[in-house]
Amino acid sequence: MKKVHIFYNPLKPEAQRTATELNEIFKRNHINSKFAETEKSSEDWLEVDNDTDMLIVLGGDGTFLKAAPQVLSRSIPILGVNFGHLGFLSEFGDMPMQELTNIILNGDYIIEERSTLSAYIEDLNEYYYAINDITLNRSHYTNLLHTDIYIGDDLLHSLRADGLIISTPTGSTAYAISAGGAVMDPNISAFQIVPIAPHSLNSRPHVVSDSSIIKLESQDYMNFFLHADGRDLVELKAKSRVIVKKSPYNLKLVKLNIKGRSFYSVLREKLQWGSLAQVKD
Repeated sequence: MKKVHIFYNPLKPEAQRTATELNEIFKRNHINSKFAETEKSSEDWLEVDNDTDMLIVLGGDGTFLKAAPQVLSRSIPILGVNFGHLGFLSEFGDMPMQELTNIILNGDYIIEERSTLSAYIEDLNEYYYAINDITLNRSHYTNLLHTDIYIGDDLLHSLRADGLIISTPTGSTAYAISAGGAVMDPNISAFQIVPIAPHSLNSRPHVVSDSSIIKLESQDYMNFFLHADGRDLVELKAKSRVIVKKSPYNLKLVKLNIKGRSFYSVLREKLQWGSLAQVKD
């Protein structure tokens, strides 16, 4: 470990204090360390060097999703430290920083490879990338979004709804779960398509292979909106087509080696599942 970069959410005072503390600890251990806040525009952020060994993000999952695009295409591992609410991407906010840095410096962690999404907008000839989800939402001026959903060249569904979510396994515990989607193990090679308030009881979430090409064709006469991880709001013209598929970039998510800590233990903790059950060591 030679170089780390720290992003923090300045709206959370504890995150800002922790960034300063971490920076000092790393420098005492002769680690090249830089830190910057995430509320500035991307152009004003302290640039992350290509030879950075780890990006540490202090905040919540929203801060994580805001920081990650800066390094996603460069395969720099990211560790999230949670100062937000649920925190599925960002964890360990209650851990003493000296203990955290000891774990990092000792290499007592693993790096999980997580699939991400790309959305290609044909009319604009532009790509957008997402760690959690790509979302289409209706215009404020129309009642429902009418979208034909194709898997490859096969029509899956002609959907009428407020919108739809295409989620990665990582994003299954984000917007998708609140819309009735399934929680997906992060190791599954699949995406799910989740309608938002559909106009038919027959419209249900659908899981597809992450090798699938998902084509979304608008059948509306009004504009609609695309979001990538809740950001990159793009207004699209009626009859536009969006092609969503697995992106060429994988998220490198740092997970600390802590006994008893797993995806399922995090689910129990965050979602309060099985609170009456006795979990054996």
